[in-house]
Amino acid sequence: MDVFKVGNDLVLDPLNKKVIRNGDDISLPELSYRLLQELVEQAPEIVPHDQLIKAVWKDRVVSDENLKKRISRLRDSIADNHSEPKYIVAERGMGYRCVATVRKIKRSDSAYNDIGDFQATCYSIKRLVSRLPIWLVASFGVLAIGMSSFVLFHHENENPPNEISEALDYQAAQSYLKFTEKDNDTAISLYQDAINREPQNASSHSGLSDAYLRGYWHYGKDKAWLELGKKHAEKAVQINDDLAWGHKALGLAYYLSGQYENAIASFNLARQIEPSWGEIPAYASLVEIQLGHFIKAHKLAILSVELDPGNPFTNAILGELYRQSYRFYAAEEQFSKTLNIDPGFLMSRLLFSEYLLESGRHVEAISVLRDVIHKQQNSQQARWLLGLAFLIDNQIEEAIDEFSAASSLGGRYYLSAAVYLAALKKDRSELSKLGEQIAKLKLDGDQWAELTFLEGIVLLINDKGTEATNKFESAIFGGLTTTYRYTHLPINSSITTSHRFNELLNLIESKNKDKMPKRIPPRT
Repeated sequence: MDVFKVGNDLVLDPLNKKVIRNGDDISLPELSYRLLQELVEQAPEIVPHDQLIKAVWKDRVVSDENLKKRISRLRDSIADNHSEPKYIVAERGMGYRCVATVRKIKRSDSAYNDIGDFQATCYSIKRLVSRLPIWLVASFGVLAIGMSSFVLFHHENENPPNEISEALDYQAAQSYLKFTEKDNDTAISLYQDAINREPQNASSHSGLSDAYLRGYWHYGKDKAWLELGKKHAEKAVQINDDLAWGHKALGLAYYLSGQYENAIASFNLARQIEPSWGEIPAYASLVEIQLGHFIKAHKLAILSVELDPGNPFTNAILGELYRQSYRFYAAEEQFSKTLNIDPGFLMSRLLFSEYLLESGRHVEAISVLRDVIHKQQNSQQARWLLGLAFLIDNQIEEAIDEFSAASSLGGRYYLSAAVYLAALKKDRSELSKLGEQIAKLKLDGDQWAELTFLEGIVLLINDKGTEATNKFESAIFGGLTTTYRYTHLPINSSITTSHRFNELLNLIESKNKDKMPKRIPPRT
């Protein structure tokens, strides 16, 4: 079997399953070895994602995310750099390929024999040492032990994560990708175990960050989970600044904290590292939507689906972009597409429910959201949206029940649900406390327009109509232009029939028309 010379300093020996770089053996985990072998044997051709997954994981079912993580670990092991690659490059939307020159070396060739020169030298030294006096040999022995200790310590810090840690990472990722609260908790436990074994494994920290952030975003966990998610994302980036999903996780933590400029910066770094990963531009699109940058958001959402067309998340974000830009016909088609990909995908169903509410189909939304809650009882966003749907339908007691349930859970919509609940109960004391919490978040840099809107409700319940109207106007300019939120407030007030309030509704209509691409005629 031939030996492969890769570039100027890497040797792959398939017969002995050895990888040598600059004369030193590189200890690769089995999966990383298979990946390198497939890329080298197919060089210089592009190897599609599916082919690599089959070569590395055989009959096991894994996602593209597993492949991306394995590519990153392999790059670390062979001292490759994504920004100036010597060995491996990502070909956007197609796969990966080895760009280094690959030469096959026969074992009988002198080029192959040169590889063993170092071993021959070692043998000669051994013969020489056997003829030296005992005391001199002992001295060499002490020196050798000292040098070996240094080398082993230094090498240990450069080795890729051990096999047990990698196996735990793999199991954790598989649990995380099942998209249930129970499996998410399992992923957290496995990632924590992996970190206990390998504290400097960046991918374990980024995976743990993702799981904590999902718990906060979708499973009703409190703000401590958001902080833990951010902490582990920062740790992942600190350990390995070239880890795309570390930057992605940090970007999501910033997004959920309303720190949109920081989120965009992190997502941009992740995109530079992994330009072929479709989920990253989808997350970036969400942030650009919040910032009101709809041209950028549209380009990113389209790109995300082009890169990852079978992913329900990328398709759901494109549907959300269409909804937010008031292209309801396109939104309907896109949500239908993403729900066909995976009918039970939580994000798709939540965003589709928001589309139903926005398009005046709250009865359908109630049905969808009840089914979501039946399967995911701790979905705070589902309960929050169901409360809004009941409010639109004038089922006040049912709305109170859902807002109460949503505010009892942790997550992004805690303050929204708590303010609506207190407003419906006319609890001014509670609203005053909630107003202080909102003010603190904004002072800390949270840019979410929802917070300004909630301030308007707090002012309205305290009979400060003019100030409330000003807050609503600020929320509109901040990007909250969802009409039904203004026409179905949790409080009856004469302000809603005033000329000033009608001007706000006209402003919303104008802002929403501005979101529509000018070359595409509006459709209803």
